[in-house]
Amino acid sequence: MKKKLLSIFLAATTVFLLVGCGNSKQGENIKSTEKTEKVVRIGFPGTQNFIGGVAGVAQEKKYIENELEKVGYKVEYKPFAAAGPAVNEALTAKEIDIAIYADFPGILSKSKGVDTSLIGIADNYITSAIIVKSDSPISSVKDLKGKKIGFAKGTYMQKYLYQILDANGIAQSDVELINTTDFDSALQGGSIDALVVTDTQEAIQVLSKKIAKTIDSSKNHPDITAQSVIVGNSQFISENKDSVVALFKALKEAKTLMKENTNEAYEILTKSGLDKEATKTLYGKDNEKFDYVSFKVDDEAKKKINESKTFMLDNKLISKDFDTDKWIDNSFYEEANK
Repeated sequence: MKKKLLSIFLAATTVFLLVGCGNSKQGENIKSTEKTEKVVRIGFPGTQNFIGGVAGVAQEKKYIENELEKVGYKVEYKPFAAAGPAVNEALTAKEIDIAIYADFPGILSKSKGVDTSLIGIADNYITSAIIVKSDSPISSVKDLKGKKIGFAKGTYMQKYLYQILDANGIAQSDVELINTTDFDSALQGGSIDALVVTDTQEAIQVLSKKIAKTIDSSKNHPDITAQSVIVGNSQFISENKDSVVALFKALKEAKTLMKENTNEAYEILTKSGLDKEATKTLYGKDNEKFDYVSFKVDDEAKKKINESKTFMLDNKLISKDFDTDKWIDNSFYEEANK
């Protein structure tokens, strides 16, 4: 009887230990899974969860999601209604890992000592425009003297505005400059006379909604066009190289779609708020070659960066210079091309 009780006790103890070990291993596996689930957070200006451009195509077709999944990452998209300055704040606070936005705020952030790297060019030809209400008597930049002009401070529109006023002999003190990101109601409500907008906003207001007209665009001044850059948190990209290479592979897939199935790409790009014709006008800007989707930070891109940086220093928009060559890192793009 004693032997029987001892046998039962030993058997129960063994089961308990096995179950305990199993639960322990299961717990370890859960912890391991939690540790290995990595995320890439991509920030961009916008009021909706759509990046636009080649990155928007890669987002919508799930190329980014699929390529990242292959190397053990997930993606989170983070739009910022307050445009470039808000993206910069998120980069500084390490709330995002990669930013896709205009070169102007990218330069601004780097000049303030934020540890970023310029890893690619999403669009080497983005433009700004000055628009007014459709029935406005204003027809040229020279008519803006004494008027209220809205623009988003800390964006590439600011550079264009300063340069175009100067080119027309208008001092900044000759106009009332109003910082705003309220692109619709500020102009239509009459609180400002003119608005400086991105090429996408120009297309929405002028071509799609037909509620405004363009009085000047940097399309007419190639020397003051800008570019959309891909900037990464330096620590993140150095510790997560596979994810950044995967991002470039996804962007390359999107460019291929734009070239080979242009109509589908245009349909996707209407998510920016454009109708189909406006989309074609905006994104077919080089006769649908899509060479402006260049990715590599080449000599021409570097020249634009340096020209913008010089302008910002001269106008005291930034106070510190930095070495552009040391900011650029094409290694992820090159690795994706192997």
